Amino acid sequence: MASAYLVLDDGRIFEGSSWAATGKTFGEAVFQTGMTGYQETLTDPSYHKQVVVMTAPHIGNTGVNDFDNESSKIWVAGFVVRNPSSLTSNWRAQNDLEAELIAQGVRYSRDHSTSSRSWCNASGNFLRA
Repeated sequence: MASAYLVLDDGRIFEGSSWAATGKTFGEAVFQTGMTGYQETLTDPSYHKQVVVMTAPHIGNTGVNDFDNESSKIWVAGFVVRNPSSLTSNWRAQNDLEAELIAQGVRYSRDHSTSSRSWCNASGNFLRA
């Protein structure tokens, strides 16, 4: 896996590993704290042009399906997780998360610390990626 870097406006750099589609992307870094619902988050138009950081450590084990989408495509500019699941284990799954992210060209990074404390500046404000 190639290295992936998440660079914040204040100059801090978080290194992880590239997974799914590769390349550059830009957006506002936002957190999603749910342990489930990653598919709904990815396909929710309100996340357009945002880099979503999932705070739950394991993401992707239920795969993706056509029934849980909030819209017809993935809207996020990027997706950051700590530990993506290498297995899809759900009877409703029609595809695995990595394959869906690749198919829709979403930049994805893994192996980052997704603790919100490490992403805040001194005033507690979140920063753009």
